[in-house]
Amino acid sequence: MASTAMRRWKDRARVVIIGGGIAGCSIAYHLARKGWTDVALVDKGALTSGSTWHAAGMVTHFHTSPTLMRMRQYSIGLYRELQAEPDAVENWHEVGSLRVASSRDQQRFLERQVGMAKAIGLDVDTISPAEALRIFPYMSGESLYGAMYLPGDGWLDPSGATMELARRARQMGVTIHTEVRVAGIIRSPSGAVGGVQTEHGAIETECVINAGGMWAGQIAAMVGVSLPITPLIHQHLATKPIAGHDLPRRTPCLRDPENLVYMREEVGGFLIGGFEKTPVAWSVGGVPWDFTQQLLPSDWELFREILEGAIRRVPMLANAELAHLVKGPEGITTDSRPLLGPVPGVPGF
Repeated sequence: MASTAMRRWKDRARVVIIGGGIAGCSIAYHLARKGWTDVALVDKGALTSGSTWHAAGMVTHFHTSPTLMRMRQYSIGLYRELQAEPDAVENWHEVGSLRVASSRDQQRFLERQVGMAKAIGLDVDTISPAEALRIFPYMSGESLYGAMYLPGDGWLDPSGATMELARRARQMGVTIHTEVRVAGIIRSPSGAVGGVQTEHGAIETECVINAGGMWAGQIAAMVGVSLPITPLIHQHLATKPIAGHDLPRRTPCLRDPENLVYMREEVGGFLIGGFEKTPVAWSVGGVPWDFTQQLLPSDWELFREILEGAIRRVPMLANAELAHLVKGPEGITTDSRPLLGPVPGVPGF
């Protein structure tokens, strides 16, 4: 693949994007749509070879930040648009979602958030426990105080969506180099970005976009910048279909923050994930550059807390045959919000 990259090597670009996950490919696509087609994207592996390829793909309009709600609203509109063509691959599954309240405090929180969501035009409302059970009849009504229903939510095949964004970016003129690792960032005497140095040669540019995911901190360190990104372990479990209870493909996604769990349909069974109360960091000294399209050994003990929460909410999971537990790292910021915009002190980065 490196030889392919070399045959059409681009040694000058208006913008260089480092990272070929869904973020980097989306940036390339959107720049090209705005008319900035003189763009080179480089990735040290294949596209989606970081956390994108093993992500669960849960997508929701909901967030506590109105700005991020609007961003998510735009993203879902984009996924619909990508799938609108007659021959498009089905990457986006708009099945709706429930965010259930397993405590009175969580119910009050949802009621407050609905007002904010409606103010920016989202189709959302709180519903009663009985309505929630009608929409997702597999769960228990115990400690169920209500829910927020978002009919426009769903789940995404992250790799498929990334490949489609990359395909469209290429069609508009973007150059994508895979199997090419960035070794350094060239700077002018004034400190501004002047290019990137890769294992296959330099690319001259005045703008570098760091879309490196869990490697973003190491890329930023090339220009002396520290980014608050930590690789954290994330796991999700797939079950086999439960006899007599195969999930329809249109089964809504379910989130239960009190029980730390999310779930959706996967080949007639459940895909279950969540976020531990005490997350575990991995490779905090720097993620190996050659850790591409790799997973870590499953940690069933770490997942126990999430699985127990899933069974409390959906008791029939206690009888499910477990297929596989996927364990992979993801780059997470200290407040779980994205780092966006120009970096002070490094013009063009």
